[in-house]
Amino acid sequence: MLSIALGPIVISISQLITLSGLVVFWGLTYLQTRNNAQQKEILNHIFTAIFTGFITARLAFILTMWQAYQENWWQLLNISDGGFLSGYGWAAGTLVLIRFTISNKSLVKIYITSAAITASCLIIPIFSAALYQSGIELPRSQLSNMQGQEVNLSAYKGKPIIINFWATWCPPCRREMPVLDAAQKTHKDAVFIFVNQGESPATVEQFITSTQLDIQNIFSTRVVTLAKNLVP
Repeated sequence: MLSIALGPIVISISQLITLSGLVVFWGLTYLQTRNNAQQKEILNHIFTAIFTGFITARLAFILTMWQAYQENWWQLLNISDGGFLSGYGWAAGTLVLIRFTISNKSLVKIYITSAAITASCLIIPIFSAALYQSGIELPRSQLSNMQGQEVNLSAYKGKPIIINFWATWCPPCRREMPVLDAAQKTHKDAVFIFVNQGESPATVEQFITSTQLDIQNIFSTRVVTLAKNLVP
């Protein structure tokens, strides 16, 4: 997944495109209502819809991963983990706007016009991001499974792939493993790969056993270059 790091916050390209679309939608609505006495109220409706969608998308994700979050309640507020189910957010935000248009039919044309132009503006960025990501090749690196057999990542090509680099001595890695374990069970359409950084199979197996995790696709590498090779 393509992403941009802003300090401790990592924003995926899809999330960035979504944010850009919301800004464009708000701007277009602002221009259409600049001579409307109710402009402030109309724009407030958009902010309410965005806020509702944001909260709904986050809560939907938290409920999906509820068991993992119980081990660390503070992570509920850590939106930098990118935990959002956008489909629920879009549905909630749309319902809010529909509710406001029921009492003011003139808003229907304004919102539809803004939405149509916004969608047209986002076609090229969405298509470009999809085309670019489809061209990224998985690197050829020396990986081995817990039995010492060599593994080629190209064998997993064709599905969405999430690669997690971790080590048993890394506190943040240990905290996120239950979340990723739950995600692996929930998202069957994606492949989760866990690459341990330079530790022995015995150390890895001891950690997995002690934490009672049921993680699949655990590999190890003695050469810590795979993460760098993934950067296009």
